Amino acid sequence: MGEVLGSIAEDGRFKLWQEDVTEVPTSGRRFKLITNIGSDTRAPFMSLDFKNILQDTWVALVTRDGRLTVYEPLDQSNLSEWNLIAQKWVCEIPPDRQEEVGFKVCFHREKLPCWTSIMAGLDRKALSLAVAAMHNVQVFRTDKAKRFYLAAELKGARQVIRDIAWANGSMRGYDVIATASKDGAIRVYELTTPQSTKKTLTANISAASTAADNMVSPRLRGPRSNPPSGIGAGLAGASRVNDNAQDNEQHPGRVRHVVKMVAELTQHHGAVWRVAFSQMGR
Repeated sequence: MGEVLGSIAEDGRFKLWQEDVTEVPTSGRRFKLITNIGSDTRAPFMSLDFKNILQDTWVALVTRDGRLTVYEPLDQSNLSEWNLIAQKWVCEIPPDRQEEVGFKVCFHREKLPCWTSIMAGLDRKALSLAVAAMHNVQVFRTDKAKRFYLAAELKGARQVIRDIAWANGSMRGYDVIATASKDGAIRVYELTTPQSTKKTLTANISAASTAADNMVSPRLRGPRSNPPSGIGAGLAGASRVNDNAQDNEQHPGRVRHVVKMVAELTQHHGAVWRVAFSQMGR
């Protein structure tokens, strides 16, 4: 927004400072503290990131022991009071105090998610958040009920991940995320969305129902059961392929992605600290 500054420090506090342009520069009163949130686990925050869509604002935080929290203001016009909307452990085993850690949060910046995800059922207003947790990256999105769910995992790093970047360009048809790792590699991933339209789902359900009507239940036949025919096996495979559609039926707005590593850049010959895409996402 240009007038609100967020900070995290070793004291385990997340603070927001709002500029008052009526105060004299360097007077000590130019930026006023409006929010002071402490870490629930008493571990210091490692990373923060903001997401803005017009007047709406969200902030994501992750602690040194892998606790992810996401907040939104009680009133979007006043950022002094915040409401916790999501919290999750992104690391199964919290790292030791002496162990080097890598935790980073990064929102998808654009107003709309990737158009193929929307076509597959993702809510147009879904939030998208990538969280680096030690050697892996977890990609979260929100469904129609505004609940965060795990949409994909990016693997392949041999040491801790120090930075992540989510490229702009929702109209390309897939998402691009880059990671910077201590092992000296920059890895670029593509997140594609399997297309499972309602028409395909209806056809599969209809075919499965017809096949079920033409077959006798194994329980009625007795202990003997025949292996499924080629058609039956195909129908079973089709039901597994449509995990996205089934997930969307149970939790509207949930879409999962297929992840592919498309590049591994190792020309730095040393640990990589930061990575960023250009504004155009290229």
